[in-house]
Amino acid sequence: MMRLSTLRLHSVANNARNVVPVMNPSSRMTGVMHRSLSPAVRSSCIQGKKRTEPLFLSRFRYYSTESMAPPVRVLTVGTGAIGAIYSWRLSKNAHVTTVCRSNYDAVLRDGLKIDSKKFGGEVFVPNEGWCLFFSFPLQAYTLVCSHSCHAECCFIVVKSVPQENFDYVMVCMKALPDVYDVADIIAPAVTKGKTTVVLIQNGLGVEEPIVERYPDNPIVSIVAYIGTSQTSPGHIKMVGDETLVAGNYKPSPVNSDTQIDAFVDLLRKGGCTVNRVDDVEQVRWQKLFWNGAFSPVCTVARMNTTEIMKSPEAMTTVKKLMNELIESSNAMGYKYDAEEQMETMLERTRATAMDYKPSMLLDLERGQPMEVSVILGTPLRRAKAKGLKVPNLEMMHDILMAVQKTIKNSPERFRNLASPLTVFSGI
Repeated sequence: MMRLSTLRLHSVANNARNVVPVMNPSSRMTGVMHRSLSPAVRSSCIQGKKRTEPLFLSRFRYYSTESMAPPVRVLTVGTGAIGAIYSWRLSKNAHVTTVCRSNYDAVLRDGLKIDSKKFGGEVFVPNEGWCLFFSFPLQAYTLVCSHSCHAECCFIVVKSVPQENFDYVMVCMKALPDVYDVADIIAPAVTKGKTTVVLIQNGLGVEEPIVERYPDNPIVSIVAYIGTSQTSPGHIKMVGDETLVAGNYKPSPVNSDTQIDAFVDLLRKGGCTVNRVDDVEQVRWQKLFWNGAFSPVCTVARMNTTEIMKSPEAMTTVKKLMNELIESSNAMGYKYDAEEQMETMLERTRATAMDYKPSMLLDLERGQPMEVSVILGTPLRRAKAKGLKVPNLEMMHDILMAVQKTIKNSPERFRNLASPLTVFSGI
């Protein structure tokens, strides 16, 4: 596993300039926005031939003048399409801080411009914004300042979020355990025994590293069914409806019922559709029946769902994978009827997911790491642990892991003129 030696949240609040009066349209909080770093310093952050995304070092903050009661504090780590939507909805009743990366400067300048068929249109300005800083080049992304910029900016990097105590840390990053460790990334913002970690991520077993690192902290695991995309930095488009399924992660040693119910209430107050379940792993397995079958076949074949559905050969492989995933879930104690589940998945695909490119395929086209480990690797390991033979699942996993290694070393080999990233989060 490639690990980050240091990953920090940082600000330049003490070096603020260009203080501008603003109005937050989502929470009606009047305050000031601290902007810092001159254009020359910020432009130096994008020097270097290997950089693919700019890194901006600044912080903005809104100070409420309406209430002295401490609000619920939420930190969103990963403010892409999904993170932006749910940060926006939570901000109606909570203080939301967002951690951005490539879209940070756009969010700082203009806020998040959101167009949603369900929620309407609005410019969402987070209460605070932070950027992630990687202390050494990460080959998959090359998200790092040039040496000249690092020397100029290193004096403002801090090891943690100063004086911040978050009630919830909501992780919306892609689940890439073979690329980075989410538990390390969120460490500066997690208070032992207090902060609740919320995971809105794809795949199976995403909770494992969090429970291992933070055994005393409550955990809220959420499965998302939503179609949304970031069409350009800071511009979010959400099509159709959305549904979240929130529940208990049974292996956790902490009873999180109170925190789950409270977080679900915040989401519902923001207009989100949230179903509460007792065992979230069962839901993750069921979502995997689609994601673990269609995603890898679409990716290997470089075809969308409509093209796959029209190909008898491709559908044979989809059904084999789906059958092995259902068999694996049943070995874990669940009781799914294979034929019924397969027909349900195919019917839902015909009804709601035609002409889609799963995010795994879109990641390949963009030369970015894919969620192979959590979509194929975890069910494969669990199936083997139960003594099952799952040859199709194993073969697809091994092929895509080989591709994954090539992406990390030579991402440009896979890039093409693909359409803007559309996050289709399952059936």
